[in-house]
Amino acid sequence: MVLFRGDVKCRSLQRRTSISVILPSDNLHFLQDTEEIVPQPYKTLYLLHGLYGSDDIFLANTSIQKFAEDRGIAIVIPCGENSFYVDNEKAHAYYGEYVGQELLDITRNIFPLSDKREDTFIAGFSMGGYGAIRNGLKYFQNFSKIGMISAALITDEIVDYSDSSNVLRSREFYESVFGNLSDVKNSDKDPKYLIENCPDVPDIYMACGVDDFLFEKNADFYDFLKYKNIDATFVEAPGEHTWEFCDKYIKEFIETLSL
Repeated sequence: MVLFRGDVKCRSLQRRTSISVILPSDNLHFLQDTEEIVPQPYKTLYLLHGLYGSDDIFLANTSIQKFAEDRGIAIVIPCGENSFYVDNEKAHAYYGEYVGQELLDITRNIFPLSDKREDTFIAGFSMGGYGAIRNGLKYFQNFSKIGMISAALITDEIVDYSDSSNVLRSREFYESVFGNLSDVKNSDKDPKYLIENCPDVPDIYMACGVDDFLFEKNADFYDFLKYKNIDATFVEAPGEHTWEFCDKYIKEFIETLSL
C-alpha cells in the first residue's frame, strides 16, 4: 500500500486544495517473502469526509488504508471543507463539479486509475454521505455505486432551522452553503429530485445506526427509494454517529464492490 498526500490546482475551486490518495501497490510481505500484484489501472473509490473534516480525517480515524490494501482498491479522499459538496456560485467554489468530474480527471492523469464507470465508486460519511448521493446521481455517468454511511440527508428540513448559535442548526450557515433554502427542494441539491430525474441510477448502499440522530432521515430516504422501485441496500444496525460505526460500514461497503 502506498499513501500520497499533497495538493492540486483546481479550476472548480479557483485555488489549490489538498487530497490523500491510497494505492494498492507495493504489497510486499517481508516476513513471508511474498508480493501481491494488483492489476492496473486500479478500481477507485472517491471517499468524502463529513462536516469539520479534511482529507486526512479518514486516515486518522478508520482503517481505510488496510481496507484498500486487503481489497486491492485505490481510494481518493479530497478536502471538501464544510461545503456539503455542492456548487457555491457566489464564492466560485464548485465542490460538486470538483468531486463529480474534475477530481476524477486530475487523479486519473496522475495515478494509474481506471476511467471505466464500472470501476469507479463514490461514498461518504455524514456530510460526505450527502455529497456522495448528490454527486453520484448528478454525475451518474461516472460512478457505478454510491455508498452512504450515516448520511446527512437534511435538505428537506434546513429551511426551518433557526438556531444561529449552533452551526448544525444554523439557517445562516446553510444559506451560505446552499443559497436560498426555499429553492433547494426540487433542485439538483435535492437527492429525491435527482433520483426522479436520473436516467441511470447507480447501485446504492446505505448504513445508519439506529441510535444515530440521522436515522429517521436515512430510513425515510430508503422508503422513498423503495417507493420509486430503486434497488438499494439499507443496513440498520446498532450504533450512533461515530467513527466506530463509520469504520465498520465503510469496510462493508467496500466488500460489496466488484473488485
